[in-house]
Amino acid sequence: MKKERLYNIEEYHCLDIISLYSNINAHAKAINGLPQNHSEVFNKRGWMLPFLFSYDTLLWKRWDYWFEIIEKGTIDGSGPIPQIKWANTGSNEVQETSKMLQHCLNHYEANIDNFADWLIWGLSINKETNINHISQNLNEHYYRAFDLFLVLKYPTDYLSHILTEETGKGYKSGLGYYPTPFSISEMMVKMSFSDDKSYKTETVNDPCIGCGAMLLPASNYTLRGYGQDISKIAISLATIQMYWYAPWYAFHPNNLKGFNDFKDIIMINSNNKKQKEGQYAFNL
Repeated sequence: MKKERLYNIEEYHCLDIISLYSNINAHAKAINGLPQNHSEVFNKRGWMLPFLFSYDTLLWKRWDYWFEIIEKGTIDGSGPIPQIKWANTGSNEVQETSKMLQHCLNHYEANIDNFADWLIWGLSINKETNINHISQNLNEHYYRAFDLFLVLKYPTDYLSHILTEETGKGYKSGLGYYPTPFSISEMMVKMSFSDDKSYKTETVNDPCIGCGAMLLPASNYTLRGYGQDISKIAISLATIQMYWYAPWYAFHPNNLKGFNDFKDIIMINSNNKKQKEGQYAFNL
Protein backbone atom coordinates (compact mmCIF):
# COMPACT_ATOMS: atom_id res chain seq x y z
CA MET A 1 0.00 0.00 0.00
CA LYS A 2 1.45 3.36 -1.06
CA LYS A 3 2.03 5.98 1.63
CA GLU A 4 -0.20 8.46 -0.17
CA ARG A 5 -3.15 6.14 0.44
CA LEU A 6 -2.11 5.64 4.07
CA TYR A 7 -1.92 9.39 4.65
CA ASN A 8 -5.38 9.83 3.10
CA ILE A 9 -4.88 13.58 2.91
CA GLU A 10 -8.11 13.95 0.94
CA GLU A 11 -10.15 13.58 4.12
CA TYR A 12 -8.80 16.89 5.46
CA HIS A 13 -9.81 20.37 4.40
CA CYS A 14 -7.15 22.39 2.60
CA LEU A 15 -7.21 24.92 5.46
CA ASP A 16 -6.36 22.10 7.89
CA ILE A 17 -3.27 21.25 5.85
CA ILE A 18 -2.23 24.91 5.71
CA SER A 19 -2.64 25.14 9.49
CA LEU A 20 -0.62 21.96 9.89
CA TYR A 21 2.42 23.43 8.17
CA SER A 22 1.97 26.72 9.98
CA ASN A 23 1.83 24.97 13.36
CA ILE A 24 4.93 22.90 12.62
CA ASN A 25 6.95 26.01 11.83
CA ALA A 26 5.57 27.87 14.86
CA HIS A 27 6.51 25.06 17.25
CA ALA A 28 9.92 24.73 15.59
CA LYS A 29 10.92 28.21 16.75
CA ALA A 30 11.62 26.71 20.20
CA ILE A 31 14.50 24.69 18.70
CA ASN A 32 15.64 27.43 16.32
CA GLY A 33 13.97 25.83 13.34
CA LEU A 34 13.50 22.33 12.04
CA PRO A 35 16.55 20.24 11.12
CA GLN A 36 17.36 20.85 7.48
CA ASN A 37 18.96 17.43 7.12
CA HIS A 38 19.61 14.31 9.15
CA SER A 39 22.95 15.59 10.49
CA GLU A 40 21.27 18.48 12.32
CA VAL A 41 19.26 16.01 14.42
CA PHE A 42 22.32 15.58 16.66
CA ASN A 43 22.13 19.25 17.66
CA LYS A 44 18.37 19.57 18.08
CA ARG A 45 17.03 17.68 21.06
CA GLY A 46 13.25 17.65 20.74
CA TRP A 47 13.28 18.11 16.96
CA MET A 48 10.32 15.72 16.64
CA LEU A 49 8.03 17.70 18.99
CA PRO A 50 6.85 20.27 16.39
CA PHE A 51 5.64 17.37 14.27
CA LEU A 52 4.08 15.54 17.24
CA PHE A 53 2.15 18.59 18.46
CA SER A 54 1.02 19.62 14.98
CA TYR A 55 0.01 16.16 13.78
CA ASP A 56 -1.89 15.64 17.02
CA THR A 57 -3.73 18.94 16.53
CA LEU A 58 -4.88 17.67 13.14
CA LEU A 59 -5.79 14.18 14.32
CA TRP A 60 -6.75 13.99 18.01
CA LYS A 61 -6.17 17.39 19.69
CA ARG A 62 -4.90 15.76 22.87
CA TRP A 63 -1.78 17.87 23.39
CA ASP A 64 -3.83 21.05 22.83
CA TYR A 65 -6.29 19.89 25.48
CA TRP A 66 -3.48 19.03 27.90
CA PHE A 67 -1.57 22.28 27.38
CA GLU A 68 -4.72 24.24 28.23
CA ILE A 69 -5.07 22.29 31.48
CA ILE A 70 -1.42 22.85 32.38
CA GLU A 71 -1.81 26.57 31.71
CA LYS A 72 -4.87 26.77 34.00
CA GLY A 73 -3.24 24.57 36.64
CA THR A 74 -6.38 22.50 37.16
CA ILE A 75 -8.52 19.93 35.39
CA ASP A 76 -11.69 21.62 36.66
CA GLY A 77 -13.81 22.88 33.78
CA SER A 78 -11.61 21.21 31.18
CA GLY A 79 -14.42 19.46 29.35
CA PRO A 80 -14.50 15.86 28.16
CA ILE A 81 -11.29 14.00 27.37
CA PRO A 82 -10.53 13.96 23.62
CA GLN A 83 -11.07 10.37 22.59
CA ILE A 84 -8.65 8.30 20.57
CA LYS A 85 -10.25 5.70 18.35
CA TRP A 86 -7.74 2.87 18.48
CA ALA A 87 -7.00 1.32 15.13
CA ASN A 88 -7.89 -2.27 14.34
CA THR A 89 -4.67 -4.22 14.86
CA GLY A 90 -5.55 -6.47 11.94
CA SER A 91 -6.13 -3.62 9.48
CA ASN A 92 -3.89 -3.03 6.48
CA GLU A 93 -3.04 0.42 7.82
CA VAL A 94 -1.71 -0.93 11.12
CA GLN A 95 0.15 -3.71 9.34
CA GLU A 96 1.83 -1.22 7.01
CA THR A 97 2.75 1.05 9.92
CA SER A 98 4.20 -1.95 11.76
CA LYS A 99 6.27 -2.75 8.67
CA MET A 100 7.57 0.82 8.69
CA LEU A 101 8.71 0.44 12.31
CA GLN A 102 10.25 -2.93 11.55
CA HIS A 103 12.09 -1.37 8.61
CA CYS A 104 13.58 1.15 11.03
CA LEU A 105 15.27 -1.79 12.76
CA ASN A 106 16.31 -3.39 9.48
CA HIS A 107 19.83 -1.94 9.57
CA TYR A 108 23.05 -3.65 10.58
CA GLU A 109 23.64 -1.12 13.39
CA ALA A 110 20.04 -0.85 14.55
CA ASN A 111 18.62 -2.38 17.70
CA ILE A 112 15.66 -1.66 19.93
CA ASP A 113 17.83 0.14 22.50
CA ASN A 114 19.39 2.72 20.21
CA PHE A 115 16.10 3.15 18.34
CA ALA A 116 14.42 3.96 21.67
CA ASP A 117 17.23 6.42 22.49
CA TRP A 118 16.79 8.07 19.10
CA LEU A 119 13.06 8.51 19.71
CA ILE A 120 13.61 9.74 23.28
CA TRP A 121 16.08 12.34 21.98
CA GLY A 122 13.69 13.44 19.24
CA LEU A 123 10.83 13.81 21.71
CA SER A 124 13.03 15.38 24.42
CA ILE A 125 11.62 12.98 26.99
CA ASN A 126 14.55 13.46 29.35
CA LYS A 127 17.83 15.34 29.57
CA GLU A 128 19.97 12.28 30.29
CA THR A 129 19.56 10.41 27.00
CA ASN A 130 21.75 11.44 24.09
CA ILE A 131 22.45 9.92 20.69
CA ASN A 132 26.23 10.29 20.59
CA HIS A 133 26.52 6.50 20.34
CA ILE A 134 24.43 6.48 17.15
CA SER A 135 26.43 6.79 13.96
CA GLN A 136 25.66 9.28 11.21
CA ASN A 137 24.76 6.37 8.98
CA LEU A 138 22.24 4.89 11.41
CA ASN A 139 20.79 8.29 12.28
CA GLU A 140 20.17 8.95 8.59
CA HIS A 141 18.46 5.59 8.26
CA TYR A 142 16.13 6.31 11.19
CA TYR A 143 15.51 9.85 9.93
CA ARG A 144 14.43 8.61 6.51
CA ALA A 145 12.56 5.48 7.63
CA PHE A 146 10.52 6.64 10.63
CA ASP A 147 7.11 8.13 9.88
CA LEU A 148 5.47 9.74 12.91
CA PHE A 149 2.31 10.68 11.04
CA LEU A 150 1.41 7.04 10.36
CA VAL A 151 2.02 6.15 14.01
CA LEU A 152 -0.39 8.87 15.12
CA LYS A 153 -3.00 8.37 12.42
CA TYR A 154 -3.38 4.65 13.15
CA PRO A 155 -2.85 4.46 16.92
CA THR A 156 -2.20 1.16 18.66
CA ASP A 157 0.37 -0.56 20.89
CA TYR A 158 3.07 -0.77 18.21
CA LEU A 159 6.10 -0.97 20.46
CA SER A 160 4.90 -4.03 22.36
CA HIS A 161 4.79 -5.82 19.03
CA ILE A 162 8.24 -4.52 18.08
CA LEU A 163 9.75 -5.58 21.41
CA THR A 164 8.21 -9.04 21.06
CA GLU A 165 9.58 -9.37 17.51
CA GLU A 166 13.07 -8.31 18.57
CA THR A 167 12.99 -10.70 21.53
CA GLY A 168 12.16 -13.52 19.14
CA LYS A 169 15.28 -12.61 17.19
CA GLY A 170 17.50 -12.95 20.27
CA TYR A 171 17.16 -9.65 22.14
CA LYS A 172 17.88 -10.84 25.67
CA SER A 173 16.57 -7.84 27.61
CA GLY A 174 13.10 -8.66 26.35
CA LEU A 175 13.05 -12.25 27.60
CA GLY A 176 9.94 -12.99 29.60
CA TYR A 177 7.98 -10.16 27.98
CA TYR A 178 4.52 -11.39 26.99
CA PRO A 179 2.27 -8.42 26.27
CA THR A 180 -1.49 -8.60 26.49
CA PRO A 181 -2.95 -8.32 22.96
CA PHE A 182 -4.12 -4.76 22.55
CA SER A 183 -7.67 -5.70 21.61
CA ILE A 184 -7.90 -7.61 24.90
CA SER A 185 -6.48 -4.62 26.78
CA GLU A 186 -9.12 -2.39 25.22
CA MET A 187 -11.86 -4.79 26.24
CA MET A 188 -10.58 -5.07 29.82
CA VAL A 189 -10.41 -1.30 30.16
CA LYS A 190 -13.94 -0.86 28.79
CA MET A 191 -15.18 -3.44 31.28
CA SER A 192 -13.48 -1.53 34.11
CA PHE A 193 -14.88 1.89 33.19
CA SER A 194 -18.58 2.43 32.59
CA ASP A 195 -19.65 4.93 29.94
CA ASP A 196 -22.16 6.71 32.18
CA LYS A 197 -19.62 7.98 34.70
CA SER A 198 -16.70 10.39 34.52
CA TYR A 199 -13.36 9.06 35.78
CA LYS A 200 -11.38 12.13 34.81
CA THR A 201 -10.40 12.97 38.38
CA GLU A 202 -9.35 9.40 39.22
CA THR A 203 -5.88 7.87 39.06
CA VAL A 204 -5.11 4.57 37.33
CA ASN A 205 -2.08 2.40 38.09
CA ASP A 206 -0.62 -0.51 36.15
CA PRO A 207 1.86 -2.41 38.36
CA CYS A 208 3.22 -4.32 35.37
CA ILE A 209 3.00 -1.72 32.63
CA GLY A 210 5.10 -3.32 29.90
CA CYS A 211 4.93 -0.96 26.92
CA GLY A 212 1.65 0.53 28.10
CA ALA A 213 -1.01 -1.77 26.63
CA MET A 214 -3.42 -1.12 29.51
CA LEU A 215 -2.72 2.54 30.20
CA LEU A 216 -3.12 3.58 26.57
CA PRO A 217 -6.84 2.75 26.35
CA ALA A 218 -7.28 3.99 29.93
CA SER A 219 -6.23 7.44 28.69
CA ASN A 220 -9.72 7.79 27.20
CA TYR A 221 -11.09 7.80 30.76
CA THR A 222 -8.54 9.24 33.22
CA LEU A 223 -6.08 12.12 33.25
CA ARG A 224 -3.56 10.68 35.70
CA GLY A 225 -1.82 7.33 35.61
CA TYR A 226 1.20 5.54 36.95
CA GLY A 227 3.01 2.37 36.00
CA GLN A 228 6.09 0.36 36.82
CA ASP A 229 7.93 -2.61 35.38
CA ILE A 230 11.14 -4.55 35.92
CA SER A 231 12.13 -4.09 32.27
CA LYS A 232 14.04 -0.89 31.55
CA ILE A 233 13.45 -1.08 27.81
CA ALA A 234 9.72 -1.66 28.32
CA ILE A 235 9.53 1.47 30.48
CA SER A 236 11.34 3.47 27.80
CA LEU A 237 9.00 2.22 25.09
CA ALA A 238 5.93 2.84 27.26
CA THR A 239 7.03 6.43 27.86
CA ILE A 240 7.50 6.98 24.13
CA GLN A 241 4.00 5.70 23.44
CA MET A 242 2.55 7.95 26.13
CA TYR A 243 4.13 10.92 24.34
CA TRP A 244 2.54 9.72 21.13
CA TYR A 245 -0.94 9.06 22.46
CA ALA A 246 -1.48 9.98 26.12
CA PRO A 247 0.18 13.30 27.01
CA TRP A 248 -1.35 13.44 30.51
CA TYR A 249 0.52 10.26 31.39
CA ALA A 250 3.70 11.35 29.62
CA PHE A 251 4.10 14.85 31.05
CA HIS A 252 2.25 15.52 34.27
CA PRO A 253 3.22 18.50 36.48
CA ASN A 254 2.85 17.70 40.17
CA ASN A 255 1.01 20.92 40.99
CA LEU A 256 -2.09 20.23 38.88
CA LYS A 257 -5.30 20.43 40.87
CA GLY A 258 -8.73 18.88 40.61
CA PHE A 259 -7.85 15.24 41.11
CA ASN A 260 -9.50 12.94 43.61
CA ASP A 261 -6.47 12.25 45.79
CA PHE A 262 -6.44 9.32 48.16
CA LYS A 263 -5.89 9.58 51.86
CA ASP A 264 -2.53 8.59 53.29
CA ILE A 265 -1.86 4.88 53.03
CA ILE A 266 -2.16 3.03 56.32
CA MET A 267 -0.17 -0.17 56.61
CA ILE A 268 -1.69 -3.03 58.52
CA ASN A 269 0.92 -4.68 60.71
CA SER A 270 1.17 -8.43 60.57
CA ASN A 271 0.00 -10.34 63.62
CA ASN A 272 3.08 -12.50 63.26
CA LYS A 273 5.82 -10.30 64.73
CA LYS A 274 8.53 -12.70 63.55
CA GLN A 275 7.47 -12.50 59.92
CA LYS A 276 10.12 -10.78 57.81
CA GLU A 277 9.03 -11.71 54.31
CA GLY A 278 5.90 -11.61 52.25
CA GLN A 279 3.54 -8.93 50.99
CA TYR A 280 2.07 -6.21 53.16
CA ALA A 281 -1.63 -5.44 53.21
CA PHE A 282 -2.74 -1.85 52.76
CA ASN A 283 -5.92 -0.06 53.73
CA LEU A 284 -6.55 2.82 51.34
